[in-house]
Amino acid sequence: MMIHYPAIFKFAGQDELIYLADSCSFEQQYQLQQPYLTPDDLLIDATGQAYLLYQLKPDHSSLPAPLRLIGLPELTALVQAHFFALAQSCVVKIQAPSIAVLFGLLADTDE
Repeated sequence: MMIHYPAIFKFAGQDELIYLADSCSFEQQYQLQQPYLTPDDLLIDATGQAYLLYQLKPDHSSLPAPLRLIGLPELTALVQAHFFALAQSCVVKIQAPSIAVLFGLLADTDE
């Protein structure tokens, strides 16, 4: 089992998401965020698998079992909340046929 990139960090109690294009960006962001992680913070990968961040090792030596699968409707709501938190307009219009398209929207704002 492996993490499928791109992926996102979803922190408990925060609407902003952090986009992770690949394992290098995971390692960079994980190092920055590690001191602040809570037991409810998630990594959600391109297949919708959600992992508890505190259980992940930066080198991916052992991947914990996925916490759960997050479906497209729930992920869409997370992305809408992310853009709302960034004061983007028309967030309710954000709809996507796939997780890849949703993550693509996040990638576009990350650049």
